[in-house]
Amino acid sequence: MSLHLASLRAASKAQKRKSTHRTKKSAAQWRQRRDANLKADGIVVPLSEWLGHNNGPPLFDSVAYLKWVWAKAIGKAWEPPTPEIGLRWAHKAAELGVSYQTYVLEILERGHHLTADDLQHTTCE
Repeated sequence: MSLHLASLRAASKAQKRKSTHRTKKSAAQWRQRRDANLKADGIVVPLSEWLGHNNGPPLFDSVAYLKWVWAKAIGKAWEPPTPEIGLRWAHKAAELGVSYQTYVLEILERGHHLTADDLQHTTCE
């Protein structure tokens, strides 16, 4: 490509960029003029937080959403651990004389592993 053709191509691209910018600017000016004309005619539609709202119940306060969140949390909490950890927890639960589920539930509730002292002070199962 010659220098002359490259300079023509660059100038053409620059002109296209200018026209795009001009188009965006003129569209914004047109919207402003339209809104001003509507206000002058007494037709004003105020923009509010309810624009596009269907006046339905709030999504995050609904019972269905809360059930869904709890189901996900319970599923994540009861996900099986790695095989090594699962075996260790099962052996520890058998040593303490409680079920695996009770042992895991205590880990989830208290944040630490059960000991024989914990079983003496509380009643599991």
